[in-house]
Amino acid sequence: MIDRLKTPFMSFLLILTIGWMGYRSFRYFTYSKPPVVTVDGLVESHYYGGKLQASIKADTGYKIATITGILDGKQIFEESIGSLQFSHPFSIDTNPLSDGAHSLTLKIIDASFHKNNAEQTIAFYIDNTPLRAAFTENNCTVDQGKTAHIKIQANKKIGSAVLQLWGKDITLYPAGENATVYEAFLPIDCERQPSESLGTAVVTDLVGNTTKLDCKVTIRAFTFQKQKGFSVDQTKLNQEKEVSLNSRILQEAIARWAAESPKKKLWTGPFELPVNVKKITTPHGEIRATPERGRYLHKGIDLINTPRCVVWASQDGKVIIKDRYHITGNTVVIDHGLGVMTLYAHLEEYADIEVGDTVKKGNPVGKMGKTGYATGYHLHWELIVNTVSVDPLEWTTTIF
Repeated sequence: MIDRLKTPFMSFLLILTIGWMGYRSFRYFTYSKPPVVTVDGLVESHYYGGKLQASIKADTGYKIATITGILDGKQIFEESIGSLQFSHPFSIDTNPLSDGAHSLTLKIIDASFHKNNAEQTIAFYIDNTPLRAAFTENNCTVDQGKTAHIKIQANKKIGSAVLQLWGKDITLYPAGENATVYEAFLPIDCERQPSESLGTAVVTDLVGNTTKLDCKVTIRAFTFQKQKGFSVDQTKLNQEKEVSLNSRILQEAIARWAAESPKKKLWTGPFELPVNVKKITTPHGEIRATPERGRYLHKGIDLINTPRCVVWASQDGKVIIKDRYHITGNTVVIDHGLGVMTLYAHLEEYADIEVGDTVKKGNPVGKMGKTGYATGYHLHWELIVNTVSVDPLEWTTTIF
């Protein structure tokens, strides 16, 4: 009885086995998809140093026969796999390699009849140079209303430099393309109190090594001029309100644009005065008291020349604001990168420019006027660093 039962069961197993072998043979001869693998621990265009640890992973349709690793054209490993799913670790000692660009090519071949293959190349960089960095000046002294220029010299390209000062993290950016000097511009408001502050910069290279640097920033008191004030005709003020936006909108727009400013310089060399100056009637930081506005500090400089004369861009940049505001009248603001902006106010009319246009130093932006809160023809010129107005004349005599 048992023998009679065995016969059909064994026949079934035989048929199943033959079917399975047939399927495997069919799959072996017909499978044509290229293998797909991923690499963990080695990322395109990233920097590495020391012992590089990575792994090759796959969950593919046909078992992988071999994986070959070729570093900069030289084979460094060849491994037999024989599996559909695997995670194969490998390491590269980068110390003998030169700093700079390298590439790893992986050649993957499956175990099918067609020996389907795939090739993947990952370009990466090596950095085994010990990190060195220092402030160009450990002690920085700056007057109220001026700009502190903080610079760090590194011995190579780095990942980041962040200065912790005044309870804030201040990022330093490369001084130019491929530069190893990193800089930040710290605007000192006219009304900021004199003080001495210690700062610490954390410098991190491209593979994660860090070093810390200390510096001191001293804000020195500056004596600003005082003006008895003046009065703008009320009829003119009422007319301006009818055709102008609230000045608060201008300040909000500047703050938004400062956050989006390019993280690189758009300018080169010193800034230029935007008109041929006959007279500077009001310096930066002058203390004023007027019936309409009360006590306030004048945050730009007022320049006099022939009425309706051409006003030009003081540096290269992008036009970010072109509109009329209650206080500044017809106004143009240019972004020069890194949160540095120039503002041109009280214009009679605009030049042929629009928001978004790129302008060069010396390109016209408008004509001198007296729109807004003004009693006579003049140009109010302002330089703003990360929403804080500073003395623009300093930027015409110092190359930042």
